[in-house]
Amino acid sequence: GIGSIAAAFYPNPIIVRLGDFKSNEYCRLIGGEGFEPHEENPMIGLRGASRYLHPDFEDAFKLECEALAHVRNEMKLDNVHLMVPFCRTPEEGKGVIDTLAKNGLKQGEDELKVWCMCELPSNVLAIDEFAQVFDG
Repeated sequence: GIGSIAAAFYPNPIIVRLGDFKSNEYCRLIGGEGFEPHEENPMIGLRGASRYLHPDFEDAFKLECEALAHVRNEMKLDNVHLMVPFCRTPEEGKGVIDTLAKNGLKQGEDELKVWCMCELPSNVLAIDEFAQVFDG
């Protein structure tokens, strides 16, 4: 897993893109249809940062955070850093940063860096604001 890759490349930085399944991809998983809403355009729907902050996805994101915190904090592989996909606004980014911290992944602690994946027009148009939230 991530720990094996991080150990193999230590001390070089490893950037882990957080989960970014779209609703149509979750629907294809066994039992997924019972949990996912139908979206006309899943590419711009509940995914990335907005999913991490959604109350229905809170427990799932907590599990992802716990796994990454284990690699960084228990396995002592502090070369693992994070990338947040599909973050629409700086405020949404702050929410993700806060949620990460609540789950053992505090930005800046043990040099943890958190990046924003630049894939939306809003990321470019508000780049200065995003730069105040993320490390890159």
